[in-house]
Amino acid sequence: CNILQDPTRPAIEREAVLIWWPKLPQTRIMTLTRCAHQTLMQTLGNGPNGQDAVWHRAMDAIASGSDTAMMPAQCKSALAVLRALHARTAEARRRLETTSPRLLATALLMANRADPQINESATALMDGIRLLPLGRLHNGPTDIYPALVREWLDADPQPVMT
Repeated sequence: CNILQDPTRPAIEREAVLIWWPKLPQTRIMTLTRCAHQTLMQTLGNGPNGQDAVWHRAMDAIASGSDTAMMPAQCKSALAVLRALHARTAEARRRLETTSPRLLATALLMANRADPQINESATALMDGIRLLPLGRLHNGPTDIYPALVREWLDADPQPVMT
């Protein structure tokens, strides 16, 4: 996933957020998020572009902690997973004073990693920090993530999370 490969990409602030969860590997977070997103897309409707506005409103509501009562009951498990993951942003903010992937990447690039104490601190930090996708992936000005989720569903249309 390009989100993991380049935390300084221009749209990263709209695509991902930092969370603190040392006991949960990054691969598990990506898998849980993908399954939840597939379930939401399947429930909300996976028609072309017209559903993108519904998708974006749902992703905004989840990320902001807004009420998601307007979403179908079939979304309950997927919403619970995404809410639990998003809840871990508070600990990331407490430890880093940010949840921005770009700010963390910049700080790590600027850090004097030759200093053993700084390197040890940075390594310990990276052992617990994770990247949580927010249901968006930009290719220039276009959010291609909803189309990507639709492709996943076309390849395997079975319900993912109930």
